[in-house]
Amino acid sequence: MSTETLTSRPDAPAGPANRAHRALAIAGGVALVAGPAMFFAGLATSPVQFGEDKASYIESLARDPMLTQISAVLLHYGNLLMGAGVLALPWLVRGVRGAIPTVIGALLASVALLGNSGSLFADWMHLELGRTLDLDEAAAISDAVLGHPMFQLSFGIAPLIAVGLITASIGLVRAGVIGWWSIPAVVLGQAGLLFLPYSVPILPALGTTPMLAVLVVAGFRVFGRLRAGSLAA
Repeated sequence: MSTETLTSRPDAPAGPANRAHRALAIAGGVALVAGPAMFFAGLATSPVQFGEDKASYIESLARDPMLTQISAVLLHYGNLLMGAGVLALPWLVRGVRGAIPTVIGALLASVALLGNSGSLFADWMHLELGRTLDLDEAAAISDAVLGHPMFQLSFGIAPLIAVGLITASIGLVRAGVIGWWSIPAVVLGQAGLLFLPYSVPILPALGTTPMLAVLVVAGFRVFGRLRAGSLAA
């Protein structure tokens, strides 16, 4: 029996299924746009850090508890939304070309981003350590907690974000969804996130925008695909 015959039957589930797929695609597109925006805002509102050592980091979080919490919440939900949104990337691929790297990259990036969202718990821990203990003692406790191998296995997989996004970008480029610029954009954005100084928080926020732009463009590609499907229906 043909697909057309099935979808034309009154009791066929194609209509509800299509509506569910459309709703999930819309949610993915929204997450791909809203997540980067929240992540950028979280970086831009990061407390100023005057040194590169752990004590300086803890001092920066303890200095302004409200700003620390605002930044942490924005970064948490930014990572969370991006982690959910990247699962929509394979939906943009039509056909076999580019499908495998897109799926693999999206899964890697999703797991790492969702794990990274949970790691923001540490900001509240460091906030209270800096408020109640000597900075050297607070740094020692932080190193002991974060140094547990199982902790690193749970929350130390952030490097997979860049690996996943680069892999997914390669697949999307091969599928003709986005341009080749997306691959160096991810690399450049990751470098800006890691190496620009947090003594001026807007700098790493701006530095990461090339990588975030790849996700935003993909989000608008999702909306464009949905709009094209509505016009063709």
